[in-house]
Amino acid sequence: MIGNDIIDLRLSLSEKKSENQRFMAKVFTDEEKGFIRASDDPETILWLLWSMKEAAYKAHQRNYGLPRTLNPQSFSCTVNPFENMGKVYTGSKNYNVEFEVNSDYIYSQTSTQSTFHRIYSKVKPTKDQILEEICASLDLECPVFRLEKDSKGIPSLIGPNPKKKLPLSLSHHGNFTAFAIPLINS
Repeated sequence: MIGNDIIDLRLSLSEKKSENQRFMAKVFTDEEKGFIRASDDPETILWLLWSMKEAAYKAHQRNYGLPRTLNPQSFSCTVNPFENMGKVYTGSKNYNVEFEVNSDYIYSQTSTQSTFHRIYSKVKPTKDQILEEICASLDLECPVFRLEKDSKGIPSLIGPNPKKKLPLSLSHHGNFTAFAIPLINS
């Protein structure tokens, strides 16, 4: 199970979504809206919660083979800013989400295993460049692996044996692209 999300703050902060009551009502629970309003930086907190929901949604979709339909209200977040961690709840399931917030981006990730992840800025890497980076980092033979999305748009790293399928999460926003892959013993 893995999911990630990246937000380009240069683009997002200028939107002033925390002032858009219709957006706030569609996306956030009452508790989350209170947390955003009480913050010293409501825009950044809004996008942090959004990013956490997206990462958990991707993991949840993968975990349960769900079609691509995001209902942000069905995912609720709690945040521990001192540990750069939070939880996202949906139904009876919950996802531990780690996040990084800096002046350029917010990156959120959830996984049940250790991961290898990379964040690219400015240059959007090609599928082949991402594949090469993964293969080099995980000591895999690149020519025999390929990146593919299934019919639901969920990406995986496929090996020479069709049973060798590694989950992968990809995100892109503005000037940033990120991927995460669990470190699974082969």
